[in-house]
Amino acid sequence: MNIRLTVDRGNTALKVAIWDAGNQLIASAVDTDGLCAGELARTIIPEGHHDISAIYCSVVQDFRETDIESLHTLARHVLVLDDATPVPLQVCYSTPETLGSDRLAAAVGAVCHIPGRPLLVADVGTAVTYDFVDATGRYLGGNIAPGISMRLTALHAYTSALPAVSAEGSCPVWGNSTEEALRSGTLRGVAAELSYYLRAAGPTAMAVLTGGSSPLLAAAGVLDFDYILDRCLVHKGLNRILRYNETL
Repeated sequence: MNIRLTVDRGNTALKVAIWDAGNQLIASAVDTDGLCAGELARTIIPEGHHDISAIYCSVVQDFRETDIESLHTLARHVLVLDDATPVPLQVCYSTPETLGSDRLAAAVGAVCHIPGRPLLVADVGTAVTYDFVDATGRYLGGNIAPGISMRLTALHAYTSALPAVSAEGSCPVWGNSTEEALRSGTLRGVAAELSYYLRAAGPTAMAVLTGGSSPLLAAAGVLDFDYILDRCLVHKGLNRILRYNETL
């Protein structure tokens, strides 16, 4: 049985996932200790499976060559997602060569969830990316801002008196301590940005959230709109792009 391997090398972590022929997620794994893609993938590939196709996307260059070489030892075919890769979206971006492949994959994954509707696709990770796909499946661009941890770290690093604060904890509308003020200002600031971009996407738009910090936002109760939360959104998009290229 053919299985597909999706690989997402981000700024903070390496994430891999395995999908069966019916597009069901079989297994996934995350590494932050410097493993190459092939090493991590070997830990989740079911025993006896040798018919493997893979797709790789990365926003960092340091591991790229090693990752791709290691994947070729596992898979019969490795597709490296870049601006020349055919995708099931119309990309309307003036500099497609600079568009992060993870942003593009997340947009494709969001359309898999809700086709035919305007979408705000937000990846809340090291950075926060806000991307817009219209109802006809056109990727029209987006914006990039600092992520939650980056904002809290910067507030501590660039001031003499503000402490280092965890993103987890109480998050009232009005902070009653400096710790709460920093946390609430950060989390509610990102929530306000999300709300702004959702309104900009139009009255029928839906928000689709992903990224390592997206569950934190959801748990904090700071989002005042309906949304879909999917930690596997980039991988779902990668799997869809790989399937799309196998039919060409």
